[in-house]
Amino acid sequence: MSHFSEEVFADFVRGIAVPAHTQLQSHLATKCLQCAQGLRLWSQLQTIGARENTYCPPADSVRMVKLEFEATRVQENETLGKIVFDSFSQPALAGVRSGSAAAARQMVFEADGVMVDLRFDRPPRSTCVSLIGQVLNEKAPRVSLANAAVMLWTEKGLVLAETTTNTLGEFHLEFEPQTKLRLSIEGVAGKVIRIPLANLSADRAKGGITEGIRGGYC
Repeated sequence: MSHFSEEVFADFVRGIAVPAHTQLQSHLATKCLQCAQGLRLWSQLQTIGARENTYCPPADSVRMVKLEFEATRVQENETLGKIVFDSFSQPALAGVRSGSAAAARQMVFEADGVMVDLRFDRPPRSTCVSLIGQVLNEKAPRVSLANAAVMLWTEKGLVLAETTTNTLGEFHLEFEPQTKLRLSIEGVAGKVIRIPLANLSADRAKGGITEGIRGGYC
């Protein structure tokens, strides 16, 4: 007794009409065990193939996993920013030390000729931290600093906030205050600049951004 080829079974389970299908159906009616087993196998393969799209993870999940790998990957062109100025280390003027106005915190970092100016503040009626920054390339001041990727990472390697710089190298982020954050700026003079930030917490009494281990609020 002649049996049917695998190609005929594959076309049959996919619904592709070929002349051999009528003969296959008649043959299966004879209860041929070998062909019945072959049909079950190809039917299972067809079911698995039809469900393949449901096995794909969501695009957002894939993106977050890639970002986590990026956070832990050591890059050859990575440069750690060194702090060169912190306004909290400068004493306020005697006449304004007890003032009630909200005090913004300014920090300046340097990384191989690239300056990163950061200003932390709390917007009115907001409990989140507002970060306004600017990237300046001292070695090439006329080079455009637009579209540099700016990301704020948590301790666990998750992206808390992200944006890109404008033509002047400026950027703006808002985020919940927490400890052990780090800022990365990629696309400036072929470098990836990493900046470890202090333990930022919003000062409810003074309306400013302070450094410490007190629990922030947002």
